[in-house]
Amino acid sequence: MAKNIVKADGKTETYDEEKITSSLLKAGASPELADKTVRLIDKKIKNNMSTTHIYNKTLDQLKKIQPRVAIRYSLKKAIMDMGPEGFIFEKYIARILREYGFTAEVGQFIKGYCVEHEVDVVAKKDGKIYLIECKYHNSPGTKSDVKTALYVNSRFIDIEKAYIKNHNMSHDSIEALLVTNTKCTSDAIQYARCVGLKIMAWQCPEVENLQYFIEKKKLYPINILPSITVKQKDILFDSNVILVKELLNLKADGLSELLSINYRGAEKIFNEIKTIM
Repeated sequence: MAKNIVKADGKTETYDEEKITSSLLKAGASPELADKTVRLIDKKIKNNMSTTHIYNKTLDQLKKIQPRVAIRYSLKKAIMDMGPEGFIFEKYIARILREYGFTAEVGQFIKGYCVEHEVDVVAKKDGKIYLIECKYHNSPGTKSDVKTALYVNSRFIDIEKAYIKNHNMSHDSIEALLVTNTKCTSDAIQYARCVGLKIMAWQCPEVENLQYFIEKKKLYPINILPSITVKQKDILFDSNVILVKELLNLKADGLSELLSINYRGAEKIFNEIKTIM
């Protein structure tokens, strides 16, 4: 008998084990591990169970079987826990872009044709300018809607008009991009396609989405590490350390000094770093 589950936005849908299998494979699980995990989870699914509850059960199971996959499986939640404000997410996006050969600066003020705008991230590559609006959400089920897409595009039009007039630039040399750590509504996606606004969200587009660019170069945020406390996360973010890969050069000794913790605790964190990287 089919079972229903309750999504983070409160909507109900039929439980589909293929969705769990897909997410496990994307996290680096082998087909055998994904199949074994899903079979174990299937036995624990109850009618009208929340997706959050299912996620926690899956994560607990992975921790027992394959810790490396468990860490990667928690990527979406780790990004959602970067806040509560969105500034760290903006810095994270800028850091990702730099890893792909862009120059990127956060919190830039740019004069538009009518008014001045604060742009979350301004990136440049191969003579092209990218104006990026970052929409950070720290609640599961929250999506960026069409109002957000309209807002981003209207600001872009004003800035683009000024650039073309004052810098003799073409339409093709400047582009707007909406980046979010969750998903976008269907209306937002439809509007963006219509006006040529690029979106990089969680699993949107189907290829070259946010998850893809993170996984391709293992650009994991530091708070994905299970042993990192909230206080330690804040220390690292305040020190402008965003990516796990940035901690590789510190070794356990460097981590112990930076986080003011004993060597044993630092060694545990460093072993998690080596596991995920």
